[in-house]
Amino acid sequence: MITRQAVALVRKEGEEEVWPENITLIFDKKKIRARAKFLPPVDWLSPDERLIWLQLNKPADIFWKEKIKILRRSDEASPALATIIDPSPPPDNKKYLEAPYLRMLAGEARDMLLALLRLKGTKGLREKEIVDFSGLSSETLLNLAQEMEFRGLVKILGFRPLFLISQESLNFLGDQILAFLKRFHEKHPESLGVNVEKLRKRFRVPRLILNLVLASLKKNNQIIFREKDLVSLPEVEIPLNPEERKILAELEEMCYRGEFRRVSLEELKNRFRLSRRSLEKLLSHLVARKKIFQSADGFYIHSHWLEEIIARLRSSGKKEVTIAEFKAMTGLSRKYAIPLLELLDKMGVTRRKGSLREIL
Repeated sequence: MITRQAVALVRKEGEEEVWPENITLIFDKKKIRARAKFLPPVDWLSPDERLIWLQLNKPADIFWKEKIKILRRSDEASPALATIIDPSPPPDNKKYLEAPYLRMLAGEARDMLLALLRLKGTKGLREKEIVDFSGLSSETLLNLAQEMEFRGLVKILGFRPLFLISQESLNFLGDQILAFLKRFHEKHPESLGVNVEKLRKRFRVPRLILNLVLASLKKNNQIIFREKDLVSLPEVEIPLNPEERKILAELEEMCYRGEFRRVSLEELKNRFRLSRRSLEKLLSHLVARKKIFQSADGFYIHSHWLEEIIARLRSSGKKEVTIAEFKAMTGLSRKYAIPLLELLDKMGVTRRKGSLREIL
């Protein structure tokens, strides 16, 4: 990283001595003049360690954990040894020493990566930023990221180039979205929900990260999509007039009888003389109340029927089921059996294993 400032870790050598303000740094076969200032002691250092702030006279390429030598006098025979722990410290931040950031940088590569991820927050961290800071190779970073993802510390959003976000930041963003939705519904009780694009602009996060958080919240039944791009809390009741309640009851009955498998949403819209928005509003109302479930491709199924299918699968005594067996069990054509199996996969009832499904 091209920098003119850095924080290094040095070890005391015998009796405490006063360093001159102007010193010479030796690294990578180069000598650079710099000003040095010891930072106040912190409780996470060992008794023989000190932190030193370095202000270089000219820019230099310095990396995290790079070993350097420090000449305090031009004729010094035994220069002090130091390790760079932050090649890009903030120019003036009173909380710098108090925050855990610097302590994490003094640790291992995993700690360093978590520190950078915490600094970037919900925007995520890209490979170039990590390489510039640490000097680690792309292969080393990928192996480290995969190990950290396995341990639940990070989520890999892209591989080449690497793009990461911490699980801590994902959880934080999820909590912020839920709090925002709660305030929105209190202020706009008549509204179906908040547009996804509005959420992205509100929280200023990449679309990929927002979609990942929304998918997690939906999986945990903390939000629902009332329409294609409208996000809502599931417990929010949308006001319905008597006519809408009547249609809602009929829609639920049709779903229970399986009639949705034979009619399209366009046919339903024409049958009840509803706009597409009104129909989606009523269907999302049933989804929110867990009366019906919706698969990824828009296939609707009544919750009672779904529970019956799950019970039949688990009481069948089989460990696996083929698509043909599942079709025979449900009476569904392949067109509807496949999305239903995918829904069961997401619910943790089944797991795909080649052309079969394991029953969990």
